[in-house]
Amino acid sequence: MNRIYILLAALAVIGTITGAAYLKGRADGRAVELAERQEAIDELNRELREKQTELDELEQQRLAEMEALNEEVDELRRLANEDPDADRPAIGTGSVQRLNSIR
Repeated sequence: MNRIYILLAALAVIGTITGAAYLKGRADGRAVELAERQEAIDELNRELREKQTELDELEQQRLAEMEALNEEVDELRRLANEDPDADRPAIGTGSVQRLNSIR
């Protein structure tokens, strides 16, 4: 009878060790899965920051081009206002030159 109790106790110990190892393995597997997910998230965030930097640079270029065009338009308007023939119904040479400069 004592052997049965010893055998049952040994099986209980083995079952506890096996169960603990199984649960630890599951926990480790989840930790690895979470680490992989976090790594993927970090990679996506890095790529997003790179794309945002590229977009910011493109926006700065676009704004600079718009500013240059606005300055050119302002200069053409200033020249048109200074044209002594501005009130004539026909287009003068200064107007033709300004129109040609737009092309």
